[in-house]
Amino acid sequence: MPLSKKTAALALSTVTALSALAPSVFADEAYYGYNYNWWSEPVPSQNGYVVSDIFTGADIGVGSFDEVSDMFVDNETGKFYITDSKNHRIIITDENMSSGTVLDTFKYGTEFPESESIIKNTTLNTPTGTFVTHKGDKTLIYIADSLNERVLACYEDGTIFHEYTRPSSDLYEDNISFRPEKLVVDNAYNVYAVIPSITNGMVQFSEDGSFNGFYGANRVETTAEVLQNAFYKLFMNREQMRARKRAVAIELENCDIDDDGFIYTVTSSKSSDKDILKKLNPSGENIYLNMGFDNMIFGDLSTWSNGKVYASAIDDVEVDENGNVFLLDYSNKRVFQYSNELDLEFIFGGWGDQKGLFTSPTSVESYNDKVYVTDSRKNSITVFALTEFGAMVHDAVEKFNRGLYKEAKEPFEEIILRDANYWFAYIGLGNAYYTMGDNETAMKYFYMNSKGGYNRAFKEYRMDMIREYFNVFMIVIIVLIVVLFVLSRVRKILKKKKDKNAKGGVA
Repeated sequence: MPLSKKTAALALSTVTALSALAPSVFADEAYYGYNYNWWSEPVPSQNGYVVSDIFTGADIGVGSFDEVSDMFVDNETGKFYITDSKNHRIIITDENMSSGTVLDTFKYGTEFPESESIIKNTTLNTPTGTFVTHKGDKTLIYIADSLNERVLACYEDGTIFHEYTRPSSDLYEDNISFRPEKLVVDNAYNVYAVIPSITNGMVQFSEDGSFNGFYGANRVETTAEVLQNAFYKLFMNREQMRARKRAVAIELENCDIDDDGFIYTVTSSKSSDKDILKKLNPSGENIYLNMGFDNMIFGDLSTWSNGKVYASAIDDVEVDENGNVFLLDYSNKRVFQYSNELDLEFIFGGWGDQKGLFTSPTSVESYNDKVYVTDSRKNSITVFALTEFGAMVHDAVEKFNRGLYKEAKEPFEEIILRDANYWFAYIGLGNAYYTMGDNETAMKYFYMNSKGGYNRAFKEYRMDMIREYFNVFMIVIIVLIVVLFVLSRVRKILKKKKDKNAKGGVA
């Protein structure tokens, strides 16, 4: 469930207190399962994912990792591409991670003129991100080669077919370096690179390397400084305004792209909840704003412990083939899974050295109902498998979001039997009964879980009552009219008699 600022203010209880609430229920895992109820309070909940494996470089057969910074899963081939930054290499393996090949030396291909390929071979210098796509029967690998200040594009054998380097454009300021951290490539092979020092959005290149400008910038926070600058702009000339400090947006942190070509970005900020997660259309506009998700908090609500505030800082985003969104919280070392309608489904992970916990998580990926999280300090990859309860929630929520409320009724009922704290199941059942016309039962499930749903069901319930007892109402009304008419006639007759008798007595 995405949370607004108003509801977030109600959550003063610390999430860490949950470990004392249900220590035995989640004893098999180093982390405890929890979620947030309708009042934005943390409550114990069953785990949707549990640890199934942990892999190191030695397990894969490529030697020890040294700062794993990123991982990409190619859903088309099932191959995994691991970015091993300090070893300056990319590891290619599969889902089982029983063996791997190393990509660390590259050669220039025939696409480069002879004058530009005097140095036949090249190596990486602290790569930080990888993206893989396909063109015909060729696999295209794009690498954010950070300290070499380029995005290197090559085939699986290491043959380079393009390099994307610092744009030669007036739009790209001279004092800004070009050190790409993360990237995505769309279906037209446009390259979008996240540069840490850029606040104008991602740097966009066309397939041939032409600089297309910036894409998907965050909005500027409406602070006192921004309002002050807007006021001064009414009176100052251009030179005076340039001398003032400019208000700028917060830079992007990471990105992903879904099967439909929509690009997702995340911003790691503990002081702002604006544009933390965005879903961008081809024009770079945030679709979530039109869906009513403007003023939302993603990740944990701010938690307090020992006088310190531990707010979420979202560092990575993953969108699976079903549209589920996974957000990696570097601050609290957790993964948050949302449905494609941004309903919070599961929270897992945490801070520590035990299995399932992290010290420096860097990326999250998903494949075949499993979630993979890399840790640059542990130099490992933790694999989380979907539980039976997790699969049940996915099935119910997927049907719910498709409008199949009746079909979602049975799994939602089972979810409540297993976890009475799973608030979204109550809304699902409320909608199921509302769709079936049982508004009285729908009201019971909506009550204290969805004010809008309850009001909608109550309005229909009231209409049902009117329709059911319409004939009775009409008979009662007719009888009342007849009675009133008769009483009125009787009253008039009695009044005439009284008046007649009074006249007779006077005479």
